This record gives sequence, C-alpha cells and structure tokens, in this order.
Amino acid sequence: MMNQRPWAGLDPLIARALRPALRGMQREAIEQIAVQLPELGGDLTGEYGRQLSLGIDLALGRLLDLFGTDEDALSAQLAEVYGSFGARESRHGRPLDALLAAYRIGARTSWARLSAVAVAGGVEVGQLVILAEAIFVYIDELSAASATGHARDHAAQAGHRDLLRSRLATALVEGTAATSPAQIHELADDVGWAMPARLAVAVVPLPTSALPIPPPDVLTVTQGQELLAILPDPSGPGRRARLTALVEPGLEVYVGTVRPPEEAPVSLSHARAVHRLVEDGVLHRAPVVAAADHLPELVLHADPRLLAELAARALAPLAELPRPRQAVLTDTLRAWLAHHGNRPAVARSLGVHPQTVSYRLAQLGELLGPALDDPRARLTLVLALGTQDL
Repeated sequence: MMNQRPWAGLDPLIARALRPALRGMQREAIEQIAVQLPELGGDLTGEYGRQLSLGIDLALGRLLDLFGTDEDALSAQLAEVYGSFGARESRHGRPLDALLAAYRIGARTSWARLSAVAVAGGVEVGQLVILAEAIFVYIDELSAASATGHARDHAAQAGHRDLLRSRLATALVEGTAATSPAQIHELADDVGWAMPARLAVAVVPLPTSALPIPPPDVLTVTQGQELLAILPDPSGPGRRARLTALVEPGLEVYVGTVRPPEEAPVSLSHARAVHRLVEDGVLHRAPVVAAADHLPELVLHADPRLLAELAARALAPLAELPRPRQAVLTDTLRAWLAHHGNRPAVARSLGVHPQTVSYRLAQLGELLGPALDDPRARLTLVLALGTQDL
C-alpha cells in the first residue's frame, strides 16, 4: 500500500538542495501543459494562466516544506487555490479531465527537474524513490482538492438553477407572461428553458414519499400541499404516454388545459377543478387525469350550486310523481333527447314498444308543457339530466 505521507521519510536537507531548482520550474510546467494540452492554450495566456503559475509555485514550495514532516499535504491556502481551479472548470461547464491531466504533466515535469538535481547532488537511490512517491501522492492531493471544488461549485450551480427554475414556474402560474412578457423571457433565458408556444400546468398533490425527478424541460414549484409542474406542449405526439410512464405508484397528476404561456393561470385553475371533481367522486381516479378529457364535466360543474338550481327547476314538474313513475319518465326523457326525438330508436334503447314511448311522451308533454319543442328548454333538460348521469 502506498504511504499516504511519503514526504515524512525524506531528509529535510534534500529540500534545501532542491529549492534553487524551483526557479523557473512553473514556467517550464506551463510550457509543457500548453504543448501537450492545446485545448487549454487560450486559458493559459490570461488571468487563469497567472493563477495556475502561482498555484504551481505555492504547491512546489509547500512540497519541499513537507520533507521530514508528518503534516497534511495541503495548507488551507493551497487547498483553497486548487479548489478554485476545480470550481472554475465547473462554472465553464467542463469536466475535470483536462485540469487533472495538466497536474500530471506538472508532476512529470517536476520529477524530471528535481530528480536530475538530486542525482547530481549525490542523493541516494532510496531517497529518490521516496521523492518520486512523494511527488505523485502530492499531486493526488492537489487533484482531490480540485475535485472537491468542482463538486461544490456544481452543487451550488444546480441549487441556483433550481431556484431560478422555481421562480420562472411561479411567474408563469401567476400570469407574468401576460403582464410582463419581457420578464418571463429573461427568466427563461437565465435557466436555458425554451419558451413553448403552448403549455399546461399540472397539479400533483404532495405525497409522503419522494417525488420523481422531472425531465429537464418540465418546470416545478411547490406551493402549499401541491407540486405545480409546467408541461411544455403536453398534447404533442407521445407526450401523454411519456407523462404516464413517469408517474410512480401512489402519485396522481391533474393536468390543466393546453394554452399559450400567458394563460398559464387558466390552465392551473382547470387542473385544480379536475382534481376537485375526482375528490367529489364525479370523475374516476387515475394516475393522470387531464382536463381536456373532461371538458363537459368541467363546464357542468364549474358552479355546483348554480347547476343544482338549474336541474331542480328544469325537472321540477317530475319531482311530484311517485318515485317509480318519476324514474320511468326520466329515463324516457333522457333517451328521447339522446335520440333527437326518433321514437323507434328510443323504443329500442329502452326495450319497449314504440306505442309505450308515445304514451310516456304524452305524459311528459303534459308535465313539461312546450319545453320539449323549445331548443333552449331542451338544452336545459340535457344539462339537468347530464348532471344526474355524471
């Protein structure tokens, strides 16, 4: 197993002999990095190059200071410097591969220079072996510091992006797309979200279990006991199937109508309305319930009290009949309206003789008066009977 602090086995006098060799070593390392990693060439000429040169100087000086000690590889200052190099790669959206390759090139360059000076100075072979191990263990510590900086910055950026995405979702459901379209587009640009021509707002009642991670094009924000999700163009080909596949057991998703972004609040109101109809038992539960599939129910139940009043008034003439007779005439009226007054069709649907239908219709005519011949009154009856069906 490799010694985690091999520099403890090095004679401090060797550090004194090697220290003059550090002059210009960072310049040589930068030159080798530029040659072997041309993709970093532009970065090495500016402020980043100066910071990297400083980091190399600090690292080499610190390494020689460690000879003969059992100290940690990095001081707090050096850990911060090399952590900042990793954070910079994260901010530029790059992996650590090129940076860590640069460290390895620097390690080889340092070993070549320092070993040559040590050999010329008569350093024994055993100490040379420890020196080689010390250099490469030390580079691993520098790499770990940069990896930590990269990970922390990536997490911070992800948290910031999530916050911006939540702000965008909130602005959409609050109607900012209608009142301040420029602000909405600025927020969308900040998070790299392509504003769709049409969208829907979905409501997900919060469960006790963890929610699934939404796809990148779906914005989410939590409000109270609901998770609101902005779904771009959910009526597109295959979108419903993909949405259903994402819903894990125990979750329910209520999708509002598909509308332009400036009407997101309307879509949200429809999502909540269809959720209410499921809770009231008007609609059946399902993993995904879309408002677009239940427009008649949404219209009929937009104002339950008003709908109840309409039904009571329209069917009031039947309310005084005995229940069995009321049920027979109600079924006949429903069939007559459904078949547009086609008596044979009504008779077939009810399983009775056409003359029976005529007799019942005569009774309905006496009870309802001219309503059967009035288009507006017939519509009212359809709505009233539809309420009972639903």
